[in-house]
Amino acid sequence: MPEETKPHIVKSHDISLDSDYVKWIHDVKQRYMTTQIKAAVKVNTEQLYFNWQLGRDLVERKAEEKWGKGIVEQLSLDLQNEFPDAKGFSARNLWNMKKWYLFYSSGDMFSEMAHTIEESIDLSSLKLQQVGAEISENQKLHQAGAEIEFPAIFGFVPWRHHVEIVTRCKTIEEALFYVRKTIEESWSRSTLVDCMKADLYQSSGNALTNFAEKLPAIQGKLAQEIVKDTYDFGFVSLPAGYDEEELEDALEQNITRFLLELGSGFAAM
Repeated sequence: MPEETKPHIVKSHDISLDSDYVKWIHDVKQRYMTTQIKAAVKVNTEQLYFNWQLGRDLVERKAEEKWGKGIVEQLSLDLQNEFPDAKGFSARNLWNMKKWYLFYSSGDMFSEMAHTIEESIDLSSLKLQQVGAEISENQKLHQAGAEIEFPAIFGFVPWRHHVEIVTRCKTIEEALFYVRKTIEESWSRSTLVDCMKADLYQSSGNALTNFAEKLPAIQGKLAQEIVKDTYDFGFVSLPAGYDEEELEDALEQNITRFLLELGSGFAAM
């Protein structure tokens, strides 16, 4: 058994571990990992919504016309001065926020296409139950009136993935194709870039409707990408390559070994 998976045994004769304990610790670990994924998605969604709003402000306020061509650089300096420990306030990243908002706000069908993806999520999936509530909650982020809505589905995709998508894609439909594929396949950023270079959109038939009727569950691997992309919070860190089914299989296969390794002094009921 790899060193990192070996149980930490308390050297005491005052406790006994049985199958009920094994089931309970399994449940505790599962609940914690579920909480980690929910936290990662929540933090990512809030950060993306902030980026969306700031990009919108730069566009709608016509910041460069109003304050001059160096306003983005000035804004970057002011934000970094106010929040020195925060990531993402470089001038380049602020320009990316503006580009992101501009890209999607340029099409009349954007909101409709985004809703099509959102409606295809199968919330009955056991794995999606852990983040499904985030979708419903973040529907409240939608702006009223004529403003472009921020799709809750965007919260499942890391920021740098979004930047790559709007940088390389020519149309909103193509961009949303890659947003959906990222969620469907739990793509890393390098995989996403490789697929865009290979023009997977064209080879797949140029349509969002060519996917399966329902998206599969969001995977821990994608949540790991979200955390790795922007944040450094121990609470939302996930084991590299974490996947619920793999975890469950490993636990089932190693329960007997786990009990045997408890050694003398422990009772396996």
